[in-house]
Formats: sequence, structure tokens, C-alpha cells
Amino acid sequence: MSVTRVLHGAGNDRALLALAAHPAVDAIEADVWAYGGTILAHHNRRLGPLPFTIGRGGLARLGDAVTLDEILDAARRNADVVLDLRQAMPLGGDPSADLARALDAADRAHIRVTCEDWLLADRVHAWVPDIAVAYSIRSEGQLRTYLAARDAGTIDATPVVIRHTLLHTPDEVATLRERAGHVGVWTVDETDRALELVAWGVDAITSNRVTVLNAI
Repeated sequence: MSVTRVLHGAGNDRALLALAAHPAVDAIEADVWAYGGTILAHHNRRLGPLPFTIGRGGLARLGDAVTLDEILDAARRNADVVLDLRQAMPLGGDPSADLARALDAADRAHIRVTCEDWLLADRVHAWVPDIAVAYSIRSEGQLRTYLAARDAGTIDATPVVIRHTLLHTPDEVATLRERAGHVGVWTVDETDRALELVAWGVDAITSNRVTVLNAI
């Protein structure tokens, strides 16, 4: 089975966009946020209403963030794109609608969307049903919630991307794949762990390291 190799955060940094053409990279990932209809990529959260983001590297101007067009241009004919859609502010509107409009003319066959907020993921799917949308699972509680809801039939089969440390055996991967149809894992930065997860049957692996992706 072929595993999709995703370079984590490559879409957040202009210096890394060229890695979309690397032979070990099947897709580049970006954290994207909607601002008044404009989609920008950056990892750190915005500093309230101010036009800055703040993180370990200090302040960064929001206006310097990578645009969606830059990401799509870098990936075109080179790699797929995984957009991790974030909610900019509690009252920041519905980013699913903004993303749908931004992708209206894009080649959506090569774009996937993930969301920590599962209701947001559902809205993205409603807006652009031809794009693959996945729920992001970050905790054991979320994993149990997903499995219980699938078994009860209260949610449809929806692909998932899951923190890799939540998976301990190949049977767990098989159980999740039966209910989700597609299982991606993040963020795997050790080659041995990546190869183990490949052997267990995951569909996609996200890593910060090209060397890990190259080993798969």
C-alpha cells in the first residue's frame, strides 16, 4: 500500500515551499486562517485584533504570512496540499465559507482539508463536497468519541488524522480504518516509528523531516 508523505508546516514558510518539488514529498501541509475572505498560512495564533502573530520566534506581521495562492502555485504539478483550517477568533465568522470561495477556481482534486473543530470540518464538506475533509484527533477522549459515534451511527464515516502517539497496535489502526476509511498520522519525526506505522497500515504520515519521509 502506498503511503502519502506529508511535509508538516511547509506551507507556512516561504523558504520551505520549494520542498513541494522534493521527490520524498507527496504533499505539503499548511495551517490556514481566514481574514475577511483572505486565506493566510501561519502556525502561530494572531495576537488578538492586532495584525501580528506571536510564538516562540516572537512577533511576526500578519501581512508577511504566506498566501493560499503562493501555496497552490508552489505545489502545482509537484505535490498535493493539506490545509489545516483554523478558527481565527471566537467571533471571526465562518472560515469554511471563505475557504470555499478561495478554492472556487483551484484544482481541488489535489487539495485536502483537516480541522480540529469537527463541526467546522462538516461545514467545509457541505461547502465543497468534492474536497476530502478529515477530522483531526488530538486526544484519547476525542478518539473514543469518534469511535463511539461511528458505532452508534450518529456521524458518517469521515477520514481522520490522528496524533501518532494515540496508536499503539496494528489492531487499533485497523479498527479506526474500518470506521474512518482513511487514517493519517502526525507528527512523526522518528524513522523507526514512521516505518512501524507504515507496517500497521496507515494511509498518510506527516513529518517535519524530509529524511523521515524519504525513508518510507
